[in-house]
Amino acid sequence: MKPDDRCFLRDAAAVKHIFGDKWTIPVMVALAGGPMRRSKILTTVNSYAIDENWRGKATVLHDRILSRTLHKMVAEGLVARQELPDVFPRHVRYELLPEAADFLDRVRQVVGWSEHNAHVVANAQEFHRLQTGEPDGCDHEVCDLPASG
Repeated sequence: MKPDDRCFLRDAAAVKHIFGDKWTIPVMVALAGGPMRRSKILTTVNSYAIDENWRGKATVLHDRILSRTLHKMVAEGLVARQELPDVFPRHVRYELLPEAADFLDRVRQVVGWSEHNAHVVANAQEFHRLQTGEPDGCDHEVCDLPASG
């Protein structure tokens, strides 16, 4: 192992811990368009088709999970929480901080890898399906494919 490898792995682990939560990046994508109230973040994230190709994964963000995710993101310095004074009922908005916006721009570039390597993604999805015992989601009579197994 080269000395730089150790630093790289340490830094990669830090990135994974900060951004590796299932809902962090979807919340960042929602906030990329500008400040939002929590209810709008929830609606926006739930309008995305997250994990639809990874069977067995929850695809709905619940309010309690969003609250925890936003609290964590504020504490980590990814999102700013602003409570507007003199507004009733209480009006709180969340905004992506520049460091998080920079990370999101860089992730958008990296995600291009999955488009150029769709076969690797498909293999990973198939492996996951086999590991979890989930059906392949194809009605073999309709799609004219032989049943697996």
